[in-house]
Amino acid sequence: MLRSARFTSLIFCFALLVGLAAPASAEVALSGQIGTLGLQGQVSFPMGKHFAARLGASALPSWSISTDVADLNFDYSMALYTAGAFLDWHPMAGGFRITGGVILNNHDINADVTPAPDRDYKIGNTTYPGYAIGKLNSKADFNTLAPYLGVGYNGAFYAQDRLSFTCDVGVMFWGAPDITLSSSMSKIVPGLEQSLKQEEKEIEDNLSYLQYYPVASMGVSWAF
Repeated sequence: MLRSARFTSLIFCFALLVGLAAPASAEVALSGQIGTLGLQGQVSFPMGKHFAARLGASALPSWSISTDVADLNFDYSMALYTAGAFLDWHPMAGGFRITGGVILNNHDINADVTPAPDRDYKIGNTTYPGYAIGKLNSKADFNTLAPYLGVGYNGAFYAQDRLSFTCDVGVMFWGAPDITLSSSMSKIVPGLEQSLKQEEKEIEDNLSYLQYYPVASMGVSWAF
């Protein structure tokens, strides 16, 4: 319910920007891009010579990979879906733009770890044999609503043929990850659940740099 309310507010704010832009120009630009957010589709509305309002959606379809590291087996999976509202500033009344905005993201980031049963592992401040840990699951959660700042290029509103190369480079500030660890043995082995809580905090401290998600994309844009 909370995510739905945030998304509705995002759409309302963008609709207000579009309404302000309408008297200045009736042009619209459609863009298709590919990048670190996956496949992207965007629609832009000019607000005079120096500004444009933009709405976009993207999808990084679910993918997974399995690998062995030392005596551990890792199964990773990730999916990321986003929708964003942006305000572009074209300081030179050309294709170059500076962008600020907000991105609503829906993500699913998981890792399953299977330890070797005959090895010992330190979790939190306690050492456990692999058979007592069972199968571990790790889930990373980030802020649903994230500010965005970046630069890019889209010359569709300024080119004679209205077809232009477009690109963006920036950062999505979606906060440090909130890590959740669970084990198939946590309700059976004494102290394991508390050790997992301690390990969560250590992992969160080590992964605090992930609060900045790099955004880079390129594609084509057409104004009509």
